[in-house]
Amino acid sequence: MPGKFLIDVTDPRFLIDANEDVVRFIRLANPFAHSDVGSVLIELGKEIPGAHHYCPSYRSCAYVVLHTDASRIFAIAYGQRGLSFRLPRRSHREAPTDGGVPTPEIGAEWMGFAPWGGKGQPDWRERLRRWCGRAFSASR
Repeated sequence: MPGKFLIDVTDPRFLIDANEDVVRFIRLANPFAHSDVGSVLIELGKEIPGAHHYCPSYRSCAYVVLHTDASRIFAIAYGQRGLSFRLPRRSHREAPTDGGVPTPEIGAEWMGFAPWGGKGQPDWRERLRRWCGRAFSASR
Protein backbone atom coordinates (compact mmCIF):
# COMPACT_ATOMS: atom_id res chain seq x y z
CA MET A 1 0.00 0.00 0.00
CA PRO A 2 2.93 2.41 -0.45
CA GLY A 3 1.78 5.81 -1.63
CA LYS A 4 -1.75 5.34 -0.27
CA PHE A 5 -3.20 7.44 2.48
CA LEU A 6 -4.55 5.25 5.26
CA ILE A 7 -7.48 7.57 5.88
CA ASP A 8 -8.71 6.64 2.39
CA VAL A 9 -8.94 2.96 3.34
CA THR A 10 -10.23 3.53 6.88
CA ASP A 11 -13.67 2.03 7.46
CA PRO A 12 -16.22 4.90 7.27
CA ARG A 13 -17.86 3.80 10.53
CA PHE A 14 -14.92 5.43 12.35
CA LEU A 15 -15.37 8.79 10.63
CA ILE A 16 -17.69 10.09 13.35
CA ASP A 17 -17.60 13.23 15.49
CA ALA A 18 -16.53 11.26 18.58
CA ASN A 19 -13.30 10.31 16.74
CA GLU A 20 -12.58 13.72 15.24
CA ASP A 21 -9.18 14.11 16.96
CA VAL A 22 -7.78 10.66 16.17
CA VAL A 23 -9.16 10.74 12.61
CA ARG A 24 -7.39 14.09 12.09
CA PHE A 25 -4.17 12.46 13.35
CA ILE A 26 -4.61 9.55 10.92
CA ARG A 27 -5.30 11.96 8.07
CA LEU A 28 -2.20 14.08 8.79
CA ALA A 29 0.31 11.48 10.00
CA ASN A 30 -0.69 8.52 7.79
CA PRO A 31 0.54 6.29 10.63
CA PHE A 32 1.89 2.85 10.01
CA ALA A 33 2.53 0.60 13.03
CA HIS A 34 5.30 -1.88 13.66
CA SER A 35 3.77 -5.32 14.17
CA ASP A 36 5.25 -5.53 17.68
CA VAL A 37 3.37 -2.48 18.98
CA GLY A 38 0.24 -3.40 17.04
CA SER A 39 0.28 -6.88 18.58
CA VAL A 40 0.56 -5.44 22.09
CA LEU A 41 -2.57 -3.35 21.51
CA ILE A 42 -4.53 -6.23 19.96
CA GLU A 43 -3.69 -8.44 22.96
CA LEU A 44 -4.81 -5.70 25.38
CA GLY A 45 -8.10 -5.40 23.52
CA LYS A 46 -8.75 -9.13 23.70
CA GLU A 47 -8.75 -8.87 27.50
CA ILE A 48 -11.59 -6.31 27.58
CA PRO A 49 -15.12 -7.58 26.92
CA GLY A 50 -16.75 -5.23 24.42
CA ALA A 51 -13.48 -3.92 22.98
CA HIS A 52 -12.64 -4.58 19.33
CA HIS A 53 -9.49 -4.06 17.29
CA TYR A 54 -9.27 -2.67 13.77
CA CYS A 55 -6.49 -2.14 11.26
CA PRO A 56 -7.15 -0.91 7.71
CA SER A 57 -4.40 -3.18 6.35
CA TYR A 58 -2.57 -5.71 8.51
CA ARG A 59 -0.46 -6.73 5.52
CA SER A 60 0.85 -3.18 5.18
CA CYS A 61 1.40 -2.76 8.94
CA ALA A 62 -1.06 0.12 9.10
CA TYR A 63 -2.08 1.68 12.40
CA VAL A 64 -4.14 -0.41 14.84
CA VAL A 65 -6.96 0.92 17.02
CA LEU A 66 -9.19 -0.38 19.75
CA HIS A 67 -12.80 0.75 19.69
CA THR A 68 -16.16 0.29 21.39
CA ASP A 69 -19.32 -1.21 19.89
CA ALA A 70 -20.28 2.38 18.95
CA SER A 71 -17.02 2.70 16.90
CA ARG A 72 -15.49 5.17 19.37
CA ILE A 73 -11.72 4.78 19.20
CA PHE A 74 -10.03 4.71 22.60
CA ALA A 75 -6.51 3.43 21.80
CA ILE A 76 -4.09 3.54 18.89
CA ALA A 77 -0.78 1.87 18.01
CA TYR A 78 1.44 3.66 15.51
CA GLY A 79 5.07 3.93 14.47
CA GLN A 80 7.79 1.81 16.08
CA ARG A 81 6.67 2.38 19.69
CA GLY A 82 3.60 4.62 19.61
CA LEU A 83 0.83 3.45 21.94
CA SER A 84 -1.72 5.98 23.16
CA PHE A 85 -4.99 5.86 25.07
CA ARG A 86 -7.87 8.35 25.15
CA LEU A 87 -8.17 9.17 28.84
CA PRO A 88 -10.51 11.46 30.74
CA ARG A 89 -8.94 14.71 31.96
CA ARG A 90 -9.11 13.55 35.58
CA SER A 91 -6.58 10.83 34.70
CA HIS A 92 -4.07 13.28 33.21
CA ARG A 93 -2.64 14.14 36.63
CA GLU A 94 -2.03 10.49 37.55
CA ALA A 95 -0.90 9.12 34.18
CA PRO A 96 2.53 10.88 34.15
CA THR A 97 3.37 9.33 37.52
CA ASP A 98 2.84 5.93 35.85
CA GLY A 99 4.82 6.56 32.68
CA GLY A 100 2.18 8.43 30.67
CA VAL A 101 3.17 11.26 28.34
CA PRO A 102 0.72 13.65 26.66
CA THR A 103 0.33 12.98 22.93
CA PRO A 104 -1.18 16.27 21.74
CA GLU A 105 -0.45 15.34 18.13
CA ILE A 106 -3.42 12.97 18.48
CA GLY A 107 -5.58 15.13 20.73
CA ALA A 108 -5.95 16.77 24.12
CA GLU A 109 -7.36 13.63 25.77
CA TRP A 110 -4.60 11.31 24.59
CA MET A 111 -1.71 9.95 26.68
CA GLY A 112 1.12 7.78 25.36
CA PHE A 113 2.73 4.86 27.17
CA ALA A 114 5.74 2.70 26.40
CA PRO A 115 4.38 -0.48 24.75
CA TRP A 116 6.66 -2.75 26.75
CA GLY A 117 8.79 -2.59 29.85
CA GLY A 118 12.37 -1.73 30.32
CA LYS A 119 14.88 -2.52 32.99
CA GLY A 120 13.24 -2.20 36.38
CA GLN A 121 9.67 -2.26 34.99
CA PRO A 122 8.42 -5.77 35.73
CA ASP A 123 4.76 -4.71 35.91
CA TRP A 124 4.52 -3.04 32.51
CA ARG A 125 1.77 -5.37 31.23
CA GLU A 126 -0.40 -4.65 34.24
CA ARG A 127 0.21 -0.91 33.78
CA LEU A 128 -0.96 -1.09 30.16
CA ARG A 129 -3.99 -3.22 31.11
CA ARG A 130 -5.00 -0.65 33.72
CA TRP A 131 -4.75 2.35 31.38
CA CYS A 132 -6.37 0.53 28.48
CA GLY A 133 -9.25 -0.46 30.75
CA ARG A 134 -9.68 3.12 31.93
CA ALA A 135 -9.70 4.37 28.36
CA PHE A 136 -12.33 1.81 27.40
CA SER A 137 -14.54 2.65 30.40
CA ALA A 138 -14.34 6.36 29.70
CA SER A 139 -15.20 5.86 26.02
CA ARG A 140 -18.41 3.91 26.57
